[in-house]
Amino acid sequence: MIAVTHVGPDMYSFGGTQSVIRVIRDNKIGADEIRVLSTWNGRQHLTSLFLTLRAGVALARASRTTIVHFHISNGGAWLREGPLIRLARARGFRVIVTIHGSDFPEFARSRPRFVGRTLKHADHVILLSDQARAAVIAVAPSVPTSVVANPIVIDRDAPGAGSTPPVVLFAGTIGRRKGVDRLVAAWRLLLAEGIEGRCRIVGRVDDYTPPPTERMSVEGPVHPDEIRDLLRAVRVVALPSFAEGMPMILTEALAGARPFVATPVGGTAEIASDPSMLVPVGDVPALAAAIGRYLRDPGLAERDGLRGQAHIAATRSPEIIDAELRRIYEGCGVGAR
Repeated sequence: MIAVTHVGPDMYSFGGTQSVIRVIRDNKIGADEIRVLSTWNGRQHLTSLFLTLRAGVALARASRTTIVHFHISNGGAWLREGPLIRLARARGFRVIVTIHGSDFPEFARSRPRFVGRTLKHADHVILLSDQARAAVIAVAPSVPTSVVANPIVIDRDAPGAGSTPPVVLFAGTIGRRKGVDRLVAAWRLLLAEGIEGRCRIVGRVDDYTPPPTERMSVEGPVHPDEIRDLLRAVRVVALPSFAEGMPMILTEALAGARPFVATPVGGTAEIASDPSMLVPVGDVPALAAAIGRYLRDPGLAERDGLRGQAHIAATRSPEIIDAELRRIYEGCGVGAR
């Protein structure tokens, strides 16, 4: 019997890390009993402070037979969850840390002592890429590490991408780091070429507000339970980011047999079922051309979507990641270092 308490952002707030925790909880991945403690829900700082304190109280009262698995995505998460990692170690829990943030290698280089002191309390650190793993080894060489993909449920009932209208979707934080300004410019190029279809931009506005553009809609974030239906209604997903870890929206797209067009940052290149799905960072004409191919050719979209779905099922399905996490959990005996 394996019991795991996952600690991280509220799994029903908006974001990739939240989606990962929700998939793990809903599918009992890696454990027979799963509990989730939230430290952040995207609202005010005081709310996050309250959630973090409440998580600390829960850990102080928890049975020492549980494994505590922390999910860290960015700088603020280190400040919230770092003290909780130390508390868990002090109580004698087995501690696992998964690092999700795309900026982690740079963060670790700029704050090596802080990151190293935090991670030395972990029994095992899970990363999403070899680059992130190298960053951990540089600051905490004695801590065991593994590269494990984020799990995703395969939507085997999704209609083929070729049967859906010619719609390109962006879903995520609407900002320049995600390349939304490049997507808008690419869509305008496609409009000038007479493209049919629509562009949907869905998410929370950050540092860039897309200007009014023909056949382009800007919509607020959807509830996590609505992502599957959202993906079923589009032909291709676009994510022209400048930096990523392993973007969940792209694995969710492939799990639903939808191809994507994205930049080869973070772990994105590992999941592209065809090289033509990747475009250079910041290259607006290449982005427009790649999106245009899928909007104009439903058969191509169907082919690449199904290929991607097969790859995701073989490497990131709940069954595959369940075995990976159980291997890590079972290898961390009580007090093991």
